[in-house]
Amino acid sequence: MQGIPSQNKALLYEALLEKAKDLGLRRLETTVLRFPSARAGYAVCSATLEADDGSIYREVASVPAVSSSGETQARAVECACIKAKVHVLEAFTGLECKLDAPAPAQRHVGEVTLVPIQSRKAPEPVPDEACSECGAPLTYGHYEFSTRMFKRPLCVPCQVNAAASR
Repeated sequence: MQGIPSQNKALLYEALLEKAKDLGLRRLETTVLRFPSARAGYAVCSATLEADDGSIYREVASVPAVSSSGETQARAVECACIKAKVHVLEAFTGLECKLDAPAPAQRHVGEVTLVPIQSRKAPEPVPDEACSECGAPLTYGHYEFSTRMFKRPLCVPCQVNAAASR
């Protein structure tokens, strides 16, 4: 994983997403786990990130709804989803992101500040074996998945063929 130089300017959320895409982001999605209500005045969202190497990252975030109005509750849900995405992108990229304003009702969720931190993801070992069917080189994630599921190292196309022939 390449190091990111120190940056003091705020970047748009899309810029952080582009950094993650450069590092192998395949899929990023959020799920609302709790809507704010009279009993529980906070929103909870989960974000799931899948990388090209098959690794999966999941993070959860909550944001209080500062009032019971529908607009404030919707804003709390939106902020919780953004916060969960930021947490999962932090875990994946090794960069710390800081949202500009602390109050969820007035937060401008489109901007973040990137601050370099030490990578949280340990470097993955390179597998010694290639695909047992075609000889293609394998990533660590593909090697681990295929040996667990098919009892032999397979690249993605050979995994598809093996699954289809079952």
